[in-house]
Amino acid sequence: FILLISALFYTVVAYAQGTDQVSAILQHGDTETIFIGNTGLAKAYEAAVDGDVIILSQGVFEPINNISKVLTIYGAGFEDNAETNTATTTINGTFKLGDGSDTEFDGIHIEGVKINGYMGLNSQLKNVTIQRCCITNNVELNHNTENVTFRQCYMLGDILGQYKHANGLLISNCYVRKNINNFSVNSFVHIDHSYMGNMYSRVYREYAQFLWTNSIINKLSGDLPLGYAAIVKNCIFFADNYYNDVDLENCYRLNSVADILADGENADYSPTRTFELKDPETYVGTDGTPIGLSGGAGWNKVPSNPYVSKVNAT
Repeated sequence: FILLISALFYTVVAYAQGTDQVSAILQHGDTETIFIGNTGLAKAYEAAVDGDVIILSQGVFEPINNISKVLTIYGAGFEDNAETNTATTTINGTFKLGDGSDTEFDGIHIEGVKINGYMGLNSQLKNVTIQRCCITNNVELNHNTENVTFRQCYMLGDILGQYKHANGLLISNCYVRKNINNFSVNSFVHIDHSYMGNMYSRVYREYAQFLWTNSIINKLSGDLPLGYAAIVKNCIFFADNYYNDVDLENCYRLNSVADILADGENADYSPTRTFELKDPETYVGTDGTPIGLSGGAGWNKVPSNPYVSKVNAT
């Protein structure tokens, strides 16, 4: 009898230790349902209705074909970082918001995930927030949108308007490695407290209204592609020139990123960088905080919702 109990105990312990898995928790009102495994996100989404919340553990999840429900999705973070106590939740593939129709989806919120692929905004999205996420490929606005915000995100590709109408696109406290362009006439795009890196010359100077505030704008060579008749306030930029129709106010043209950043002689990204300025009292934004990522809401990558690191079978 004692041997039998011992054998059962060790079997249960071994099983529990071997089944720490990625998980998705679906919150519907006061009810919570857990879905285990890398298909957990897809299963939670299938069971969800508008207004529900999905909380993802660290780990890798299969993507959803498209999100056509008004949901909030929280992950554990977009990178492993001991200093910020975050782990990585990865959605491994193309991530589409909307189903390609003219249906309006109002209030989607995505936070704390690494999207390992391209993001498409494929329906009439309104009041959508993508916060503290990493997107490894382009972001494409394939439909007209209203009040879409990217906040405190690390974006490795281009942000492309696809000549659709963006009514109030806000890029705030984001590190964007490439370009933002190709928006329709009368679009309004606001880039604030962000770093735009390695912008290149092959830029279409569309007639959308661009407002640049409190940002650091880097350029490899040639003229600075800020958009036709752009308004640029309290920004730092590095470029040979800029177009004559650009309205500059309280801006600084410097020779090197090394002149301004306190945590390195370049602006290369790493998980531990703060992007604080050497002289924050000189380079001040319109809101009284330092220009760049460290000002405004700050370069904060920790998800605002408590997250599940792992689930044990017991």
